[in-house]
Amino acid sequence: MAIDRTASTYASTAPAEASFGFADFLRVLDERRSLIRNIALGVSALTLLVLLCLPTLYSSSAVVMLDQRKNNVADLSSVLSALPTDAPSVQNQIQLLSSRDLAERVIGKLKLYDDPEFNPALNKNDTPGIGDFVRLLDPANWSAPRQAGGADYERDAIVSAFLSRLDVSALGLSTSITLTFTSRDPAKAALIANTLADTYTEDQVATKVAAARVATQWLTDRMHQLAKQVQAGEGAIAEYKAAHNLVDSAQGNSLVDQQLVAINALLVAAQSDLAEKKATYDRVQALVRSGNAADVSEIVSSPLVIQLRTQEGYLVRQEADLSSRYGPNHPKMIAIRTQKRDLDSKVSQEATRIADSIASDLAVARAHVDSIAASLAREEKQAAGDDLARVKLNALEANLASTRTMYESFVTRLRATQDQDDIQNPESRIISRAPIPPTPSSPHRVLFFVASLPVGLMLGVLAALLAERFQAPLPRYDLRTLVERKAPATTRAAPELPPVMGELPATSDMRAADFVVDNPGAPYSQALAALLSRMTPGRSGRGRVVALTAPGADAGKSVIALGLARVAAGRGLRTVLLDGDFNRPVIALAAGFRSVPAGIAELLGGSAPLSHTLLRDPRSGAFLLSAARPTGAARALWTSPKMAELLNYFRQNCDLVIIDAAPALADMPFLARLCDQVVLIAQGQAPQAVLDAAMRSLVACGAPQTGLVVTR
Repeated sequence: MAIDRTASTYASTAPAEASFGFADFLRVLDERRSLIRNIALGVSALTLLVLLCLPTLYSSSAVVMLDQRKNNVADLSSVLSALPTDAPSVQNQIQLLSSRDLAERVIGKLKLYDDPEFNPALNKNDTPGIGDFVRLLDPANWSAPRQAGGADYERDAIVSAFLSRLDVSALGLSTSITLTFTSRDPAKAALIANTLADTYTEDQVATKVAAARVATQWLTDRMHQLAKQVQAGEGAIAEYKAAHNLVDSAQGNSLVDQQLVAINALLVAAQSDLAEKKATYDRVQALVRSGNAADVSEIVSSPLVIQLRTQEGYLVRQEADLSSRYGPNHPKMIAIRTQKRDLDSKVSQEATRIADSIASDLAVARAHVDSIAASLAREEKQAAGDDLARVKLNALEANLASTRTMYESFVTRLRATQDQDDIQNPESRIISRAPIPPTPSSPHRVLFFVASLPVGLMLGVLAALLAERFQAPLPRYDLRTLVERKAPATTRAAPELPPVMGELPATSDMRAADFVVDNPGAPYSQALAALLSRMTPGRSGRGRVVALTAPGADAGKSVIALGLARVAAGRGLRTVLLDGDFNRPVIALAAGFRSVPAGIAELLGGSAPLSHTLLRDPRSGAFLLSAARPTGAARALWTSPKMAELLNYFRQNCDLVIIDAAPALADMPFLARLCDQVVLIAQGQAPQAVLDAAMRSLVACGAPQTGLVVTR
């Protein structure tokens, strides 16, 4: 008799912690389609109802660009510096555009306080009295300072309603700012956006004009103060000069100083003349004392002396002429000598007179120098007094000069400010005015309604999964309660089947073990992971030896063994896979090894160490131990004492040892005493007789804990 189960029957027999696969997901969708449909329809209906209740709104946008260009008609600096266009400054302008003060100006300009869209008080059924809102509706009072009272609270509510419909944002990385206003009326939305942009630019001009006017008034007051200070300073200087008899020339220099300079020049000239005459006098006196007065240049150059010398020369010529004819005692000779003596006497007298004249000139020059020196002393004394008086005068003049300089600069700045008052331009301009929007901006009824359909389906699926998760669990059954037996009454009772540990697809393709590594989230990989978690864990500090066997050769036992080893290694478990089918080893070949240099037989025989026989799985890192070549000495290998030592060594140093035993339970009598658990892998359509024979063999050999894995 065959084991014939359906997927739903196995779900009743599987443990509670079995994985939830895609087939189970489809089953839940099919079983709870009514719940999913009802939730999806309810969400769509609720969305449609909300969309119909929402008001239709229109949005219009104006674009304002911060302009760095300035008016250079007057080549002077402005009262306010140019508006910067860096990112923080743009954000500051955004805050200004969305400020309550600017909003109040727009509301007052357009009288939006009379609009029920912004003034909720006008939507009430009871009409307010005219005196209740006179202060609120008055444009003059609208811009007045706030005071305590109900009208101020209503005004704040109107401004808040206005700002809730306004969106101000920077346009990309540029210096442009977008003003978007939303209203129920498209024309009103465009009008408010444009009015807000105009008010913003007008506010910039008004701010600059106000600043210029304040600066002008301050400059005017300051200029008047400085003018008074200049006048007072000039009067103080004039009074001080008159009190101290300080007189300056046309060039602004002191007359005393000029006189000192002139006297100094005269004194130097007089002293030079005195020195010259003193030198001449000394020379003349020296020549006179030596009897050579006639050698004095002043005497030689005298006209009288020249005349006398001329007459003397004439007498000398006559004397020479007469001496050739007459003797020395001749009366003519005596007369000539007498005339010569007279001439010498006259020359001496002239020399004496000239020397006396030089002495007189020297005395006059000395007296002149003394007179000039006395005048210089008097002027210096007066100059010393003037210098003391001019110390304070200089301070007064310096103070007056600085005050006059400030006064002139303030006059220049005042004229420039007055010139700029009439040519102020805003530092931003509207580059795109808000148009009247042809279509509403919100709500997007079609988009929201279409989006509600998948959202409703997702919520329905979520509700179905939650209902499936929290429903009452199904009862667990033993496999034998689901196996229909039709054996004759005389047949010996079949042994009790072990508990089902899992259900896997039936495949003998060894590439399925690679699929476990490449697709860890696939249902087959998840089923192997669930099977690994259901294996009884070993004691603390010891590994677990699990043998996989099958009643036939087509149950996919080797594929499952290699897949379990790779899943265990992927979880970080130190895993060893022992290929126990010594007559037909396939594990090493499936892992990608073309040949095995030394295997289990060489290891147990002592011809090869463990380090040369253990292979490392390149896909997972698990250790593989296989036979180098097919051998018929399986019994000798399993009963060898070194086999028991090897498995004990693995228990001490590994977490999990999986033995891929030979099929048909051929080696189970020798293997049962070496392992900690035996897992029987049977096909779902296997004959009942084969399954019963396998169970009897396991019971007869005293196998430890057993479990059943069904393949389909």
